[in-house]
Amino acid sequence: MLQTFLKNSLVYTAGQVFTSSIAIFLLPIYTRYLSPSEYGVIDLFIIITALVNLTIALEISQGIARYFQEAKNEKEKRKYTSSAFWFTIFVYLLFFFLTYIFSDILTLWLLEDINKKGLFLLATFSVVTNGIFYFTRNQLRWQIQPKNSVITSFLNILLIASISVYLLVIEGLKLESIFIGQIVGNITASVVAIFYARKSYGLTFSIIKFKKMASYSMPLVLSSIGVFIALYIDRIAIKDLLGLNELGTYGVAYRFAAVAFLVMAGFQQSLSPLVFKNYKKKGTPVNISKILNIFTIFALFIISGSILFSKELVILFTTKAFYSSSSFISILVIAVFFSQMYIFAPGMSIAKKTKLISMISIIGAILNVILNYTLIPIFGLSGAAYATLIAAVSTFSLYIIISQRYYLIPYQAKTILVAFIVVLIISYGIVSISDEIQLIFIIIKTIILLLVLISSSYILLDKDNFQKIKLKISDKILK
Repeated sequence: MLQTFLKNSLVYTAGQVFTSSIAIFLLPIYTRYLSPSEYGVIDLFIIITALVNLTIALEISQGIARYFQEAKNEKEKRKYTSSAFWFTIFVYLLFFFLTYIFSDILTLWLLEDINKKGLFLLATFSVVTNGIFYFTRNQLRWQIQPKNSVITSFLNILLIASISVYLLVIEGLKLESIFIGQIVGNITASVVAIFYARKSYGLTFSIIKFKKMASYSMPLVLSSIGVFIALYIDRIAIKDLLGLNELGTYGVAYRFAAVAFLVMAGFQQSLSPLVFKNYKKKGTPVNISKILNIFTIFALFIISGSILFSKELVILFTTKAFYSSSSFISILVIAVFFSQMYIFAPGMSIAKKTKLISMISIIGAILNVILNYTLIPIFGLSGAAYATLIAAVSTFSLYIIISQRYYLIPYQAKTILVAFIVVLIISYGIVSISDEIQLIFIIIKTIILLLVLISSSYILLDKDNFQKIKLKISDKILK
């Protein structure tokens, strides 16, 4: 399992590095051609897309994840996938039909200008196409096809970036360019993803299979709503309390914080299918603990880098209107990590305790709402970042504690915690000495960052694992 995980994780991580790099390099273009309030509209529809993806399709894709690998034959697998796919298509078309009927009211509510109805409908259709792409790409994950999944993601981001930049810079379409790019990219990548997994799709719908998947996934809708609130309530509260301009500034900070997904993607996309496939094997709990140690090394590197270089990155990639976002990038990076680390606590999913998962997510969501609406009026955007972090840490702690009752994993918790605290103290200590952008300080920061990577690797990896990982990476580079 560990070798398969490392192989798949490298593929997913490489894909995420590429797609995230494009997203970061688009920032200088977007922030020069769009105002903070216009950028806030983009962030608003990112929130809407996430909410729709997590709810209207009843998280049926998660039902496939749980049962696909246990299916007896290819015919049974096809019934699972096809039933979920046609249900997904139906609910997204229904969603677009309903938003079209109520488009006047929704445009006024969200964009505060009825003249932007065309923009609203365009953005809504991009939400629909994103939901279908979300399903088809996930199917490649459940079938453990990491290379094909990454190819579809490459194609998606390349089309979105090229079309959006052309329409924005050359044609001057402003916000419309972003959503047109998303629509073309999502549709094209979905078709390619379906082609790669074509043996799993068919003109069939099994009510029995659908009910089985839905009974597992429906409680996860509440969990997903909780996760959604945990991830997005800060931005919802900012729009509500501070406005679109501040939301745009915070949204830029979140783009940089999304570098955390460079680490999360490889682990998240490759670990869950392998856990469901191998959880009955004796060595799996130890392997999960080892994988968490490997994850921690990369996470500490990213966290330290975000603390040391956030100011330089914001100045390099944005304009003066967005410079204030640098002060809370590192907080958001840590929050993103903790919000996604539930994958290392698979006990409740293995035991099919989806209602319990939902309960934990809802508790975390309620805590997040309370903290955001309490701290934002006092501390502004920094209050939103700290509220998100506190809620993410609290929710993850609950996941770990309860998951251990159903599937015991021998974590090296004390070692990880000590390493995390030491990295925070050293990184913030260096920044507190001087935050001026000078060559000598950049060199010092770079040395500190490399020391974090080397020392955490030495502490968290045993020698055998270190050699195996080194050989695997060397093989990949040579190939």
